Amino acid sequence: MRIQSIIGKTVVFCACMSASPSFAQKYEAERGDYYSVEMKADQGGYSGDGYVEFLSYDQSSVGIPVATSQNGTYAVALRILNIPGQPVPSRVKIECDENTYVCSQRLPPSGQFGSVQANASVYLPKGDHVFYITGLGGKWMLDYIELQPADEAGNTQAADLPPLVTKNPSSESRALYEYLCSMRGKGILSGQQIYTRTPEIKAIADATGKYPAVLGIDFIDYSPSRAAYGARGTATTEALKWWQAGGIVAACWHWNAPSGLVNKDEPDKHWYEGFRPAATTFDFVKGLDDRNSGEYKFLLRDIDVIAGQLKILQDAGVPVLWRPLHEASGAWFWWGSKGKDNYIRLYELVFDRLQNYHKLNNLIWVWNGQNPEWYPGDGYADIVSYDIYPKKREYSDQQDILSLMQSCSERPKLLAFSENGTLPDIEKLAEGSAPWSYFCTWNGEFAVTKQGKYSGEYTDEETFKRYYANEYVITRDELPSFANDKQSEK
Repeated sequence: MRIQSIIGKTVVFCACMSASPSFAQKYEAERGDYYSVEMKADQGGYSGDGYVEFLSYDQSSVGIPVATSQNGTYAVALRILNIPGQPVPSRVKIECDENTYVCSQRLPPSGQFGSVQANASVYLPKGDHVFYITGLGGKWMLDYIELQPADEAGNTQAADLPPLVTKNPSSESRALYEYLCSMRGKGILSGQQIYTRTPEIKAIADATGKYPAVLGIDFIDYSPSRAAYGARGTATTEALKWWQAGGIVAACWHWNAPSGLVNKDEPDKHWYEGFRPAATTFDFVKGLDDRNSGEYKFLLRDIDVIAGQLKILQDAGVPVLWRPLHEASGAWFWWGSKGKDNYIRLYELVFDRLQNYHKLNNLIWVWNGQNPEWYPGDGYADIVSYDIYPKKREYSDQQDILSLMQSCSERPKLLAFSENGTLPDIEKLAEGSAPWSYFCTWNGEFAVTKQGKYSGEYTDEETFKRYYANEYVITRDELPSFANDKQSEK
């Protein structure tokens, strides 16, 4: 696969939600087949005889018959009313006929009926079809759906590239982001997480003859409370080497609690497990509530230390796929132990401190979670990711996870497997042009044996070799250059 540098080019990749154009075909929801939903006519502003009301997480849906007069790609819009101020966000999944998944997305709140364009178009042959509109949560009303051939809708299959959430992003960050958007549904970047100088990368090269495109690093050992026990971080150095070799850097941070380490010789309570709730008495909520508190000062101190490492990478022209406060809704990390609202407040603090105080412009923000209710909002993430750990050698296309992650955001976002054990089924991903940007296999037993050889315990070696040989999988040697010419001359 040969890929040219795209620095400076404009890329389009998906339809954003906006006021939809005038559609030629309209189909009333109340005329469909109901599955755990009700037809109502209490709200004003609907058309036809009424609308269908969605209420909960019970996978309620309506099947709406449609007819297309020609083969082609069709834009889809929903005319909805979504009650503002709900504790649970309203989300929807759109499918057509028996096996055609269209997209999932969060619905914007509205006090009256209005049109919301789906985040993807769908190819339909001429004839009769059924659209299945499924509620994934929240209380909202569906008046009707609209269809129009995509070319007549102004090519609504594509829209201008959504901007990065970082203010004034670096040229390298823009180039990397544009590349990821241009490859959406065309390929998935290979990735591997390391811890210090662990042997995963060499094991992959020995097994496949190639290097992964993405190197995953962890800023864990830069955490001040960990450094106090003698930990010394090497992640920044490894990231610089990887970038200079032509690769992409992804970073997470197992944030050792700033203070209050329990440090007992018991499971999950050692000083080096300070990212676990059982290993610390630190109360980050107190810090968020009181900006004069010691807890708040500790939060800023730690964020500032990591900002210093990110600044080193920024000065070297390295864009970073930055994934802070990961896997929060699982509650196995202290930043997720106090519920979604407090987690989102902490995420917003990290975002504000890095962007507005430190003015870092090399970050592509990756939100990582398992629950869409914990999503901080479209203004805080460029990529939505999920960490998958299926059973050993259980290969799947992860279609349910695709729907779950797409339903986090109102606008379309890039998607990633930011961690994985067993790899997803690459043939199915390629066949369905699945829009995952990259995967990043976790370190240790998921990739190597204790002897430093490739481990086939989770993804067997033959399957792994086929992965790296598959044209849909992008390796480091296939990447374009994202470097600013002036920066590379330094």
